[in-house]
Amino acid sequence: MAKPKYELPEDFLEAADRFVTLANEMSEQYSADWVRAVLMYAAARYNAFNWLTSDEHRSQSLEAAAAYFRNEYETMFRENLKEIEPVY
Repeated sequence: MAKPKYELPEDFLEAADRFVTLANEMSEQYSADWVRAVLMYAAARYNAFNWLTSDEHRSQSLEAAAAYFRNEYETMFRENLKEIEPVY
C-alpha cells in the first residue's frame, strides 16, 4: 500500500472502520450505490447540523463551509484511493 500523505491517530481510524463495517453489512442487503448515497447523506446531514449549531457558522458563509467540506472530501477520497488502489 502507498504511504498516506499524513498520519491519522489509531482511534480515528478505528472509528472510521466502524462506519465501513456498518456499510459493508448494509451492502449485504442493499446495493453499493444505495449504501454510498446513505453514507454521503448521513455525513452531509451530520455536518450541516453541527455547522448550524456551532459558533463557526456565524463567521463563515454557507459557500465557504460548503467549499471546505467539498475540499476535505476530495482530499480524503484521493488519499484513500492512493492507499488502497495498489491492493486492488
